[in-house]
Amino acid sequence: MGFSSQLVCRNCQWRTVCGREDAIGRLRLVGMLRRDPDPDEDLLAVLLTEAAPRMTCPLCKEKRLSAIDHDPVADDADWQSAVLCEVCRQPIPPERVEALPGVKRCVACQGRSETGVAVEEPEYCPHCGSLVEIRVGRGAGITRYRRFCTGEPPCRL
Repeated sequence: MGFSSQLVCRNCQWRTVCGREDAIGRLRLVGMLRRDPDPDEDLLAVLLTEAAPRMTCPLCKEKRLSAIDHDPVADDADWQSAVLCEVCRQPIPPERVEALPGVKRCVACQGRSETGVAVEEPEYCPHCGSLVEIRVGRGAGITRYRRFCTGEPPCRL
């Protein structure tokens, strides 16, 4: 079956499902699993639960995530009926789709659109297609920002 966990923001209710590779990548970003190339799934679940409060939500930028077990079998019945937001690509709650047939955006993205707040489009690596993150460089002096590929193994940008 494989590892599957869900990260949820307690502040804005953003959520995403993490597979094994995604969980490993997220744990490495917060300083965990630097040496273990192939961690056990039980260890991943424990570490993800412990590290989730230190992870940043991509929507509201708050460090209030929580990790919960995700059962993909329970989602199999609903996967065809799920409507994804055209901006953030997260599922739109079925209640919203039922109330507003033909809706294309989740509440958060629709709200940002109506208030004129620009939506951050994610950047993808031109080599492997993984997400690109911007991190602070390690040099002394002026703060410099660099782009890093989150793929496994990371590409050189």
